[in-house]
Amino acid sequence: MRLFDSHCHVHLGPQGVSALLQSLPPPLPLAENASPSSSGDASTPFAFAGAAVMSTHPRDYPAVDSAVAALRENSYRAVPCYGIHPWFLHEVVLPSQSDGDGSTDGGSSGSDDGEWLAELRQRLIDNPDAIVGEIGLDGARWREVETDGNSEHESIWDRERVLSCPMDLQQHAFEEQLLLAAELGRPASIHVVRAWGELFDSLNVVRERMQQRYLTTDERKGEALNDRRLSKREKKEKKKRRKLLPPKLYFHAFSGKAGVIPSLLAACEEGNVLREDVYFGFPPVIPNFYAPKTPAVMQKIGIDQLVLETDLENGANAWNDMVRGMEGVADALNMDADEVAGRTHCNAERLYGGQLP
Repeated sequence: MRLFDSHCHVHLGPQGVSALLQSLPPPLPLAENASPSSSGDASTPFAFAGAAVMSTHPRDYPAVDSAVAALRENSYRAVPCYGIHPWFLHEVVLPSQSDGDGSTDGGSSGSDDGEWLAELRQRLIDNPDAIVGEIGLDGARWREVETDGNSEHESIWDRERVLSCPMDLQQHAFEEQLLLAAELGRPASIHVVRAWGELFDSLNVVRERMQQRYLTTDERKGEALNDRRLSKREKKEKKKRRKLLPPKLYFHAFSGKAGVIPSLLAACEEGNVLREDVYFGFPPVIPNFYAPKTPAVMQKIGIDQLVLETDLENGANAWNDMVRGMEGVADALNMDADEVAGRTHCNAERLYGGQLP
């Protein structure tokens, strides 16, 4: 059985992808009745299949390329992923936080999409096997506001905190990256923390903007007149074929409650994304993996939409966490570990589809 890491950052670790390669068990066919082991020794019946390597900032795009190349050179499958993580978005859209409160002189207009968005677009065009990620929204990434006065003796409880990047700018950048993924037909890996309402708002904005693009294109091509001759059924079928969101959406390190899942799937369906093309991951490195609610959330999602992920930078720990994640899913769903390995690997194949070499 093979395990695929659907979301990692091993290119950012102290030894890069080398640490991961050195920690992997030997890729040899082993007895099917061997017991699972998280030690990474030769007794494990599981083998490493590959990984999706997620960027966080334009500066690490080249490192993503190097990690992907190294994995492929060692006969593993690898997917390059380009995008800007909400934790580092302020470094791109707020290069000078002169106000000291996380905003720019012109508010949202301080975000200049030209350079970073053009670079992302070109990366994706140059790499047709790449997806968009890691992108998203984070309502819990804070920083303390710097003051001119002496705050050495100020109580920690009195210090003002703001989001590292204002939520309106996070939403704007997130929407632009989602639009790019939808336009180019690429999957997107999405990070959401304490921003579910904002996520639904942004999905609605992207759906509306994509719909307007289609209408504009139809008018330019003269198809609007032809559409009047279509039957209601034909118009409905044409509408369904048009993706208003990226074709596949992957909610990595999912932190929502079970109750949010039906609304989330419905929002994706409104963008003509099939429910089976919406995926979820739970990396053991995140405390939420061990939360009492997590088994119920996994059960609500079901095995057909779950993938394994580590979200790790240090590749030396990645194999152990892949096995730990597999065992967690197996326990939550009352399944055998080997079945979870096989099903999640198939899910990763569906998620990344044409992106896997």
